[in-house]
Amino acid sequence: MNQKQNRWGTLLLVLGMCLVSFSAYAVPEGEFATWTGVRVDWQFNPKVKFRGTFQARTQNGLKEMERERLNVGLNYRVLPLLQLKGYYELQYRDRGAAGWKIGHRYQAGFIVSGTKRNIKLGWRELLQHTFIGGTNEAQLRSRLRIAYESGNWVVYPYFSVEAFQPVGDKAFFSLPRVRYRPGVRWPFSRKTALDVYYCRQYDVKRCLNILGLNLEIKL
Repeated sequence: MNQKQNRWGTLLLVLGMCLVSFSAYAVPEGEFATWTGVRVDWQFNPKVKFRGTFQARTQNGLKEMERERLNVGLNYRVLPLLQLKGYYELQYRDRGAAGWKIGHRYQAGFIVSGTKRNIKLGWRELLQHTFIGGTNEAQLRSRLRIAYESGNWVVYPYFSVEAFQPVGDKAFFSLPRVRYRPGVRWPFSRKTALDVYYCRQYDVKRCLNILGLNLEIKL
């Protein structure tokens, strides 16, 4: 069996494991959704990187579109382990009875990350402010991520947990939303990779079981 066949076999095995885990643990509680997208990174120089992301989300399984979003911004490496991040996002979202609305989101924050013995750890903090349908919402997003990045593996597993916290609200420390996300990255080449993941989102309004697929491109 050649290397290409090995890669396809490994990917199918990982996808099968994700689907089995999803069926066994995710489906009984909460709503099923899918998130699919494309991310493009352009490294201007060793310190500055442009990032653009387009994503489409469904709800009620694959029956309805929930939103489409375009996110663009810059990462600036201040120190070897520290990056500053700033993004603008344009959204088109289903707001239920209010219908589809255009929204704007601004994000600013930092990420601290480092690798030791093929284990990469990352801590990210983002302050985001969203304006849509005459309302606005400010949240602090805190994420911890661990990944295994061995050069000998075909796919690289990772796991992250992210908490959303209202800012400037009496509900501070209420943690209205938490996401648990196991997944794998499969590099096709030095410039392209596929990110396949399952995300379990606990929310005060509704819980989601999300199957995600992202294509990553480096220019």
